[in-house]
Amino acid sequence: MDLAHSQAVKHMSMELYVFRREELTVDPLKLKGALESLGLEATVLHDFESADGFWPVEMAGVTAGVEIYLDHDVAEISEDCPVLEAALDGHDKLVTFVWHQLGEGGTALVLAAALAKLGDVVIYEPSEDVVFSPERSAQEGMEFLEEAKKNGEFSGSE
Repeated sequence: MDLAHSQAVKHMSMELYVFRREELTVDPLKLKGALESLGLEATVLHDFESADGFWPVEMAGVTAGVEIYLDHDVAEISEDCPVLEAALDGHDKLVTFVWHQLGEGGTALVLAAALAKLGDVVIYEPSEDVVFSPERSAQEGMEFLEEAKKNGEFSGSE
């Protein structure tokens, strides 16, 4: 997904799926460390496991966030997506990120990359029907966050 594609659909909601093999248990300090290993100074404000709706996080000097849901049906999402089905290989737990603007999209993408640093995940972007590498997710997430800052999406940003 590129910035032009994301900006073209900025009035719609977009989703990103992260599939795991095991139950999601993410220690806030480990998530902070994973985000920092991507080059983002971060303060994790809430437990990830209790996410159900908008989930704020401080990264790169701004308060960002994204909608996170932990209870979607994997079979329902993967049944019409051969690319995804082929990649799942037992990844049967799902985190769904939903966003409506670039800053939220960037947050979703870097959080997905951070989750990949903490365990075995499959990152799937449904609008393009493509499985992202953690590196691609991190790179595009950083680009989205930078563009969102330039656009003034975050309070206190230029």
